Amino acid sequence: MENKIEDPVNQFLSDARSRAQTHDIDMLVFGNQAADLDSVVSAIGLAWVLGNGKKHCTALPLIPIKRDDFRLKTESRWVLSQTGVDAENLFFLDDVLPLDTLMSRVRGFALVDHNRLVNGLSKYEKKVRVIMDHHEDLKLYPNALRRIEPVGSCATLVGEDLINGSDGGAAEKIPGSLATLLLGTILIDTVNLDPNAGRATPRDHAVVEHLQPIAGLDTDNFYQGIRAAKSDIRGMNTRDLLRRDCKTFRFNKVSCTVASVPLALERWMVRDMDLAKGIETYAGEMQADILITMNTQRTPEFSRGIAVFCKSSVLFTTISAMLASNLDLEIISPPQDFECGDVHFYRQGNLSLSRKKLEPLLDRYFSKLEQIP
Repeated sequence: MENKIEDPVNQFLSDARSRAQTHDIDMLVFGNQAADLDSVVSAIGLAWVLGNGKKHCTALPLIPIKRDDFRLKTESRWVLSQTGVDAENLFFLDDVLPLDTLMSRVRGFALVDHNRLVNGLSKYEKKVRVIMDHHEDLKLYPNALRRIEPVGSCATLVGEDLINGSDGGAAEKIPGSLATLLLGTILIDTVNLDPNAGRATPRDHAVVEHLQPIAGLDTDNFYQGIRAAKSDIRGMNTRDLLRRDCKTFRFNKVSCTVASVPLALERWMVRDMDLAKGIETYAGEMQADILITMNTQRTPEFSRGIAVFCKSSVLFTTISAMLASNLDLEIISPPQDFECGDVHFYRQGNLSLSRKKLEPLLDRYFSKLEQIP
């Protein structure tokens, strides 16, 4: 691990953050609203590539959440801690307020790990210049330079650009800290390149093979460390768990919030007997018509669960059959004295259907409805 003061990526982030307070920005690079590891690292990586290219470009990686909320991003914090990159030098959504002040100095957006603007950023759609993603292409922003390809991690696409832009990938041209960030992201997104997980592609393997000697670490141990950090939910209450990895989508006229939670629903229901009330409250806070939690547990064996809250019973009736058939759902019997309210709790039999795959499924479903309940 390089010294924090001398690490070139750390210095790049510090300089970019300082300039952002007063100077114009050619390209604001940011990931999705969940600010997960792939989004954070891909934003840093692509900003580095743009900022160090032959063509002059002042690039600023943005983490699109409030600075205080980064405490919930346990995997990102742990990976950064292993690289010499100081999280204090990251630039967050509330570092320049109001947001319009920052946007008035931004010439263009580069979207990574997503291809649709949401929330307060959607009104700036004309600024989208570049899209780099591995999710389904929603065919938005037709004038943007797009690279949307089915690899295991967006970090793989950034890694390819980094390798191809460094004189054939000479090791001395790629900082060890950046190689470590990208390597860890690809490993966690592909379940350590496990072929049984069905996520890794030959391109993921190729980038990992190139970056590993530059990072100089054991990939198996590194992966286990990231996975442990990702599952670390100590000290987090129900609201924290709902917002630590949360995305809001708009399907037709329906607002749908989906939270990924690394805790089995059965355990969560015992841990918080007011869980249903907490879910309903957070849905109100997010102004969501639908709130879904997608829960995972990895030991003793991998399992999934899903909780569904709809603002109206008619809306739940509309989507419940579709969810049941696609996710293979089985009702979870609640603990004694547990009040479910308007929240429905299920085991998910279709273990391959993640949030990444649920989003386009819901989008297609609601786009076909002639009348939204």
